[in-house]
Amino acid sequence: MPSFKYSFVQSVLAEQRTDVPLPNENISIPYGLVKMIEHYLGSVGVLKLLDTFKERGIPLGRIAVAVCACILMGSNSMSRCADWLSDPNVMKEMGFRNKVSQKTINRAVEAIGENADEIIAQFWRGLDSRYQFENTDVNIDGSAVVFNGPSSELGAIGHPRDFKDQSRPQVEFMTAQLQESGIPIFIKTYKGNTSDAEQYRDMLPEVFKMIREGSWIIMDNGGAAEDILDSIVWSGNKYLTRLKMNVSDDLRLSKNKDNWEYVEDGVCCLRHTFASSGRTTYLFFSADNLIRSHAAAERSVRGMVDAVHSYEGGKFRQSDFVTVKDNYAADVEITGVQVQSHFGYDDPKEIENMIKKKMGIRAGIFKLESSEQLTPAEALRKYRARATVEHLIHSLKRITGLKPMRVWKLNSIRGSAVLALLSEAAVAMARYELEPTAVATMKKGKRVTEERRPSTESTVWSLTQLTLCRIVEKGYGKKAVYSNWNPLSREVFANIRSGRPEKRASAAG
Repeated sequence: MPSFKYSFVQSVLAEQRTDVPLPNENISIPYGLVKMIEHYLGSVGVLKLLDTFKERGIPLGRIAVAVCACILMGSNSMSRCADWLSDPNVMKEMGFRNKVSQKTINRAVEAIGENADEIIAQFWRGLDSRYQFENTDVNIDGSAVVFNGPSSELGAIGHPRDFKDQSRPQVEFMTAQLQESGIPIFIKTYKGNTSDAEQYRDMLPEVFKMIREGSWIIMDNGGAAEDILDSIVWSGNKYLTRLKMNVSDDLRLSKNKDNWEYVEDGVCCLRHTFASSGRTTYLFFSADNLIRSHAAAERSVRGMVDAVHSYEGGKFRQSDFVTVKDNYAADVEITGVQVQSHFGYDDPKEIENMIKKKMGIRAGIFKLESSEQLTPAEALRKYRARATVEHLIHSLKRITGLKPMRVWKLNSIRGSAVLALLSEAAVAMARYELEPTAVATMKKGKRVTEERRPSTESTVWSLTQLTLCRIVEKGYGKKAVYSNWNPLSREVFANIRSGRPEKRASAAG
């Protein structure tokens, strides 16, 4: 009986009767990714424009394709990209006649950052010409990423987005995405302590130049400053944004208890339109939000009760009752804290009262505002569709390599952001041209059919698996073999071969 229970199975890697393959010079490259990037960025004129920024040596467009492919393979390290391109056989397959060093790649990233505005403008012109969008409503949002390396020219301590340590520097960025197609069209980086309002004021005029007049701009409350909303209206566009509730909203809730409009199961709305301007506010009550608010308040109250139990048991922790605000200019020390517990705080009715107090009168309610009157259902649907830009930001950080930022010069930071945008855009264009699949789901007891397309992650994975394999013998490559086709990559390449994009009324879900 052999000691290894699987020894009777011949390994698929067997070579010369051994389970361990011998080294060879055969190569495989992610042909699916490379061809997809080359096709879609070339179709909108970006690669041709990039080549005009570099007069000698390796064409900049070809370097951009290689870097984008490397990013989508899972690494935003320029040194790792240079190592990959150092293989003579990879160089040949990628179309490089000369060696591509890390220094060459770094210079290319800086050149892209230096010309970021022109590149984004060309991308939009080419994209709009390709698809002739009838609807250019955009979702806008921002976030921040930390950076690795020396002090960044845009690095600063600001509101933490991805970490709890507020003393760690970061770089902010804002991005815009077409709501219907899901294709990102804009990105811009900012110093790490720049407020959301400052970023919106700076980037919106550039977005106005790209979209059709009369488009909707959908934002979170970071762009809800009065002057920002006015600028959108003055530009000939419309806005829908989330706002913080105020005292007047509390009064409206108390005075209009019988005027709620039904929107859908578990959701109703109080709507108010200002006759002079048409500006409309919506107070939505969501049963799901109320349940989540109650659960969060209950966890908080249970923590409060546990803290009192600990105190009465002789285990006092100052942090359970007192929070000290960070102040790097001073050392703060608190002494002499006194605690007086309330009578009957363990009673279930008293606990429920504390939960209600913690929740407040606004529990389950959120506020939207639009520049023009919409029905509550229209406003809610349009704002919910804004979730795709949050998915984009998550993808920019996790799939297309913005997090962590591995460069620190201003133009390199801008160049890295543009390359991440172009990588996301190429995948989004490929997804946009896929035929949607009808998927039936149950929502709140109702059967709903939705159109869906593969996610960015699954599209990247599928195209990464599609490889060009070449057997190399005596330094010469034999016939190319394309391996690992699957239904998704087959459809993507069918669209690439056709070269005829279709104008669609709706976009990827």
